[in-house]
Amino acid sequence: MTNLRELAESDLLDTLEGDWGLPVELVSPDGVEYKTSANDPTKDLVGQILYDTIVQNPDTGSEMVLHKPVVTLRRTSLARIPVSGELWWVRIPLTPSYTAQKVGFLLEQATEDGGSIGFIRLYLQAAEQSVP
Repeated sequence: MTNLRELAESDLLDTLEGDWGLPVELVSPDGVEYKTSANDPTKDLVGQILYDTIVQNPDTGSEMVLHKPVVTLRRTSLARIPVSGELWWVRIPLTPSYTAQKVGFLLEQATEDGGSIGFIRLYLQAAEQSVP
């Protein structure tokens, strides 16, 4: 009998790391860089990147679109999982192209951790200084 959670996690190979996936680089608080998948170190660390976020304007109540990227990564592809309170740098392509120049961001808030589903979301904020 197949465990549905295991099946959902294995499907992330296609849904997050498949044809729509883009390369992501993480730099931990102690300066260790993570650029390859923990599942297969010969492959890039890849995830889903949404470049724009819809938020509600607190003054008017209307929706507005902000350039605040959100990165979704497969947990098993990470050698180390970012946790709340740690300062991580995240490099993503400037545009949704696998070969685009990468730009650095900071984690804006604690990760949204789908430990029971197998993925995490990283909410990013533009850095005010250069990224290592």
